[in-house]
Amino acid sequence: MTARARLFAVICFALGALYLAKALYRGVSFTQGDFYFSLPGQYAERLNPTLWTSPDLQEARAFNHGAYMYGPSQYLTLFPIVFLNSYRAIAATLLVAYSIVALASWYLLWTFLREGEPSIPWMGAATFALTFAFLPLTQALIQREFEVVAFLALVGACALYVRHRDAASGALVAFVTWFKYWPIVLIGTFVLNRRLRALAGFAIGSVIILGAVHLIFGLSNFRITQTAGIVEGLMRPLGSGYVLYPAMERGALKSDFCRQWIFGRGTAADVRWMLCGVEDRFPVLPAKAAFYAIVGVTGLVFAGGTIASSLRPRTLHDEKWTGIWEFSLLTIAGGAFVHAHYYYFIAFLLPLTALAVWYAAHPQPWRRVKIALWFACYALLNALLLPMSWLSTVIHRNAWTMYLDSGLCLLGVLLLLTLVMWEFVRACR
Repeated sequence: MTARARLFAVICFALGALYLAKALYRGVSFTQGDFYFSLPGQYAERLNPTLWTSPDLQEARAFNHGAYMYGPSQYLTLFPIVFLNSYRAIAATLLVAYSIVALASWYLLWTFLREGEPSIPWMGAATFALTFAFLPLTQALIQREFEVVAFLALVGACALYVRHRDAASGALVAFVTWFKYWPIVLIGTFVLNRRLRALAGFAIGSVIILGAVHLIFGLSNFRITQTAGIVEGLMRPLGSGYVLYPAMERGALKSDFCRQWIFGRGTAADVRWMLCGVEDRFPVLPAKAAFYAIVGVTGLVFAGGTIASSLRPRTLHDEKWTGIWEFSLLTIAGGAFVHAHYYYFIAFLLPLTALAVWYAAHPQPWRRVKIALWFACYALLNALLLPMSWLSTVIHRNAWTMYLDSGLCLLGVLLLLTLVMWEFVRACR
């Protein structure tokens, strides 16, 4: 490694470590994200009454009334925290544990991406920096969101898939699916590539997870028993059902597709929501038509490319990257097109890191243009790389709300989708 490359690597590691330290520092004082309001389930009353009656948990209890708000994978994985005696103890434990999980995610992602690629000594440090400087990951860490664990499972599933360990890959997809519904779209790549072992792994993993959860907690206590209602709410029309949001007077005056959109809705960041924000500013741009056009193009590119790729001979290297692009496309589509909060975008680190490694390791036409677009995409998805609190002070407005509703984050999602489709189509030719 040259002295310049060594210096660059040191700077990148220092930058990543600084962002991680910042997340830990902020996490000490801020603990109540969506995770707080989803735990504990009613089982805590029986297993640890001290936790159940802990004063710092009463707001959460008043919200969830003991219901199990998220999928069973989360409760099964985090079952031991029921033996801690306060939410403060839970928050402290998870901040450390999730930081370790985030480090493991980066290491696993970097390890399998570099397999079979030209050696780039500074690339590991660069991916470390881009991972821990990514605001969705920082938010998920600070708020103790289970998406941190789900991201590790997603990376593991992709790594196992491209290494042809299909059964284990399918089982990990099942694990993530039974936390959030969207990862079930990853089955699409198993089906189109006729990876039957992966499908079997998904089925067996699902049976084991649901069986274990039923024995420990009772499936009837989970919202999973309301699957039909939840899916109906998600799909009619894609996130505006009352299962997800209460009726809103202003939203009810809009078209059905955007009927529940309202300016400044917290951290809502799915494509539908952001398109409705653009339509609110520019009524000439119909959100519904744009949404279905994007979905249609993405679906055709994915299905056509996957089928075409499976019909021609490929090297192991080609198979690896085709599989990565397939996982990346479905991750973007599943993670952003139905219902998403901003911190869900932690999953976008898979396609972002894959693109960065691909561009760095492979000379190719238009590489400089692609790298420039990648930087623009990363900045747009990363709140413009600006501290929102500082920017709000300068402009005397809520910069965070403006960022999400202005369409800048949407532009980042669409640019990321375009870059991945570009490489996917190129790999399938």
